Amino acid sequence: RFLTYVEEEPKDANGYFNLGMLAMDAGENEPAEHWMRKAIHLQAGFRSALFNLALLYSQSRRELDALPVLDELLRYHPEHIKGLILKGDILMNHKKDTHGAKACFQRILSMDPTNVQGKHNLCVVYFEERDLPRAERCLEETLAMAPHEEYVRRHLNIVRSKRAAITASGQVVLPVEGAASSAMEGERKERQKGQQPVSLGAKPGDGKEKNVRKSSPGEGSDSRGQDQSTDLEGSRRFLYIYLFLYLWVISFHPL
Repeated sequence: RFLTYVEEEPKDANGYFNLGMLAMDAGENEPAEHWMRKAIHLQAGFRSALFNLALLYSQSRRELDALPVLDELLRYHPEHIKGLILKGDILMNHKKDTHGAKACFQRILSMDPTNVQGKHNLCVVYFEERDLPRAERCLEETLAMAPHEEYVRRHLNIVRSKRAAITASGQVVLPVEGAASSAMEGERKERQKGQQPVSLGAKPGDGKEKNVRKSSPGEGSDSRGQDQSTDLEGSRRFLYIYLFLYLWVISFHPL
């Protein structure tokens, strides 16, 4: 249907975008990349096409290829929260750039102070920097924002236990700016598994973005594309599992 549509309307970027979405749903990465790039070529700053192309690269283990696409997305749409979440995830997990990741999550919170996803990920950055007191305070604030989120309570208890163990042993753990753990790479596949596509249900002229996060309000839409309700289980699950495993390991092997 969409092939027929783009033959009839070859200048309509939405037709190529929808072909890209269908290819993504079918797991056909090369055609999906081709159609998304065609849509972006026809319509500069096409928000949904840029984001889904970056997500495609991330799902295909081409995270570093996703970064320039995300940079272009954020140049046109600097308040794109899903793009900031994905960029922060890639910077921390694949570039080991906690400073850049922190900037992404702080930017999210400057726009939406109640964003639990961004807040929790910022707490993970503090932990990566070995700033356990700040990580604890951050998780306390996150738990106050989302008191029914058991993973936040669990991670807070782990951080408190770790701090107590360090105090009892007489160790001093200083914050390390930009510190990163190899455990993050070991959990990459879990994040990839979590980024499941959603049903397309699109028609010509109706651009949609795949889901990328869960605990924040829906974003506004523009005339070029319509956002769906958000659900990036992958990035959040990855960070949660990483935090749990890393804390568990260093409980037996103190820093």
